[in-house]
Amino acid sequence: MATDHIVSVGSREQIIDSPARQGSFVIASEDLTITHARYVAGEHVAGRHIHREHTDAFYVLEGELIFEIGPEAETIVVSAGGFVAAPPGLAHAFRVAQNGPASWLTIHAPDGGFAAFMRGLRDGIEVEWDIAPVPADGGLPADQAIVSRLP
Repeated sequence: MATDHIVSVGSREQIIDSPARQGSFVIASEDLTITHARYVAGEHVAGRHIHREHTDAFYVLEGELIFEIGPEAETIVVSAGGFVAAPPGLAHAFRVAQNGPASWLTIHAPDGGFAAFMRGLRDGIEVEWDIAPVPADGGLPADQAIVSRLP
């Protein structure tokens, strides 16, 4: 049985801490994991993939993230205040824009093993979780993403 773990703002559990990438848990539980990340300009974050059993969502706090969504890898640029949610079966990838650093929250609901995976990356341990290659049919169409951008 997983133990819920809520991390206070003053003492967040670090996942990654390098000059180019910083990341920490805001909340890590079986039902919901939220991470806070800040990467330098141009950093590749995640290649194209799908999740079968959970939604992967992003709220941009600073800068711009560039997403590739759906079978055709439709490019979507999301700036501070914008939100993207990829439901199960929707192919997605993202990176930081070249024009400056970006900071964002990543929301996995339910967790899908993401917290254990991130701790495993940090600690050098391979952990299986809810991630898969894009299927041959490309997965769900891009219009299944939830995208909200400030005007």
